Amino acid sequence: MPKVLKFRFKALCAQYGLKMSEVLEVLISEWVQADGPTSSFMTDTLDENRDNITDVKAYIPSFLKTRFKVLCAQREVMQRFILYNLIREWVERTHESNLP
Repeated sequence: MPKVLKFRFKALCAQYGLKMSEVLEVLISEWVQADGPTSSFMTDTLDENRDNITDVKAYIPSFLKTRFKVLCAQREVMQRFILYNLIREWVERTHESNLP
């Protein structure tokens, strides 16, 4: 994911006293419970500039990880693409809710 997005995600989590893994677990769980929708994610592309990207590591329960992998495979989308978009949307929503 773009480094700027990762740092925004990390900063917002810290601001609210949240762990990045906890937020990702909730986001993935909501996506899985919604049966893996992808239509809202299909218009954006992930920047592939290697100088601008970094990894986000998170620990989620194995049953959720397995279900996430299966849904991504069924939808024929890359896991990192879904994670990028889930995080991007969360950051945008969280940032917008704090604007005066």
